[in-house]
Amino acid sequence: MNILFIESDDQSNQAVQAYGNKQMVTPHIDQLAKEGVSFTSAYNMGCWSPAVCIPSRTMLIYGKYLWKSQKINKKNAPIALPEVLHNNGYYTFMTGKWHAMGKTPNVLFDETGSIQPGQLKTYNTDAGHITDITANEAVNFINNYNNDKPFFAYVAFNAPHVPRQTEQKYYDLYPSDNMVLPPSVIDKTPLNPNVKYQYTNNPVRTKTMQKRVQQNNAMVTHMDIRIGDIIKSLKKKGLYDNTIIVFTSDHGINFGENGVAGKVCLYEPSVTAPLIIKAPKIKANSKVTGRVYLQDIVPTLFDLIELKDHAATDFQSLMPLIYEDKKARASIYLAMFDDQRGVIAENKKLIVYPKSGNLELYDLKIDPWEIKNLIAKKKYKPTVVKLLKHMKKWQIDTKDKTDLASIFNQYF
Repeated sequence: MNILFIESDDQSNQAVQAYGNKQMVTPHIDQLAKEGVSFTSAYNMGCWSPAVCIPSRTMLIYGKYLWKSQKINKKNAPIALPEVLHNNGYYTFMTGKWHAMGKTPNVLFDETGSIQPGQLKTYNTDAGHITDITANEAVNFINNYNNDKPFFAYVAFNAPHVPRQTEQKYYDLYPSDNMVLPPSVIDKTPLNPNVKYQYTNNPVRTKTMQKRVQQNNAMVTHMDIRIGDIIKSLKKKGLYDNTIIVFTSDHGINFGENGVAGKVCLYEPSVTAPLIIKAPKIKANSKVTGRVYLQDIVPTLFDLIELKDHAATDFQSLMPLIYEDKKARASIYLAMFDDQRGVIAENKKLIVYPKSGNLELYDLKIDPWEIKNLIAKKKYKPTVVKLLKHMKKWQIDTKDKTDLASIFNQYF
């Protein structure tokens, strides 16, 4: 089977209608969800850089957990996803954004289109809008493909990352005053003091956030229309039914939720992102609510194409969740720099700030927007202890060197 892997940049679950936001205009991404499986709680493990996409994409390409990925460079880079597929008979192609450690795209892929940097100065170029360039190159690759080998096409859009520039017709779909913000966005809320990287003035202003959401959503709809063109090219070529299609993003972003304007935080809008797989034999219009990692998609692809010859990966195949309704991991570990740690188990989420000593506890089942911090309630102390034990184990497993002894000692 061919593989079309589409990745956006900074796109939260809120920016897909199929994930529950009826304001969104994303018909082609929604159609993929209708024809495949959607993971509603897919997480990026974290970051060591304010450009969160670098860790996310490095983990994706090389299959190593966060702190192992941080050590990857050109000389020590392990075998990468496109190399594994190339070695197993695939012709590999990439166009769009590259923002990962290790080797460069021209080394990793058989063929490349225009490779874009992680941060664009502008989307509007003499050659056209970057979203259109990326889409056109993907369409041209599919239209002109005549190789006997199956292909792996990695199409990495920069959208909806800043600068959020697109055509007026897309902005017009989302009047800024009509943008409904989550209940965790409160006007004139001071910026969250535990989050270092903030990209707005203090305090949070809902008008500003509404404008950003408008721009973000417009960028997504522009991209969605072009994703539709890529899918049309597959159908025209007669390849659609024999192509695995993945749609995902590297992480999400906060637009004022919990006093954060940015993505360097452990709140749900930033650490989760869409993950959709359309493939033969996958039940249509199915949803998996279990918590997974975005990078689990790679071993899942290996299983879908029945590939046995590949290097070990730290991530886990999602096939048991898709086909056997099995449970996901017992817990999810989240980490940003040395100043934010989080763990989720049994719908309870603990966020720890080692430098300030602050802790936050949320029940994601009844409080998905993380509004009510339960840490001060005595009845939740056993829950905190249990979550800290999960965190301690994850620190060992991931070789996380951040010292949490002072917090651990408060509870056990």
